[in-house]
Amino acid sequence: MNTRATKLLALSAVLVMASYFMSSAFADGKRPIEMRFAGGFIQNIQQAQVDMMGIPTGVVESRNIVLAKGQGTFGRVDLMGVSYSGPPISNRSCSNGLVKVADIVENNLVLTFNDLSLLYGNGAGVVCINPGDPTALPIAEIDGTWDGGTGRFENAGGNWTIEIGVAEPVGMATQFIAETGVLKGYVTRPRHDD
Repeated sequence: MNTRATKLLALSAVLVMASYFMSSAFADGKRPIEMRFAGGFIQNIQQAQVDMMGIPTGVVESRNIVLAKGQGTFGRVDLMGVSYSGPPISNRSCSNGLVKVADIVENNLVLTFNDLSLLYGNGAGVVCINPGDPTALPIAEIDGTWDGGTGRFENAGGNWTIEIGVAEPVGMATQFIAETGVLKGYVTRPRHDD
């Protein structure tokens, strides 16, 4: 009986300490974040824009949705992202000699953690191709800022980048992509929030 009571006491102490460390994760105001993710990406959902009267403007945007699961600095996470792309007219360029084929005009993220805390991100980027490998899929280069959240991430700020590792079509002639990647950056909160 004494052993069982000792185990329960030890488990209780671990849970209390875990809660303490989770709630004070931002004691220094800034934390690095790294999260590996995997999931599905639906691309090229065409949406015709309309004016305030509902009349088509002639502008067509390519909308994209990603649903992924991840693991990282703040534990397990579900990631949902919505973005849209447009013609390559910004001053942003691709890295490593790649050629820009589109701008990622907006990339919105919602990360949902196991404790149901939410972290909101907004970003932009470019879609690039490798002219030396015409069969390779385009590469997305995306970065952004954290713009608040709920729970542990209320009033959060900071920056992030996404590096895509694997992006493979699921089936022939499909706009559904299986992808993996890493989200890196840092998260900040004002010190008075702790």
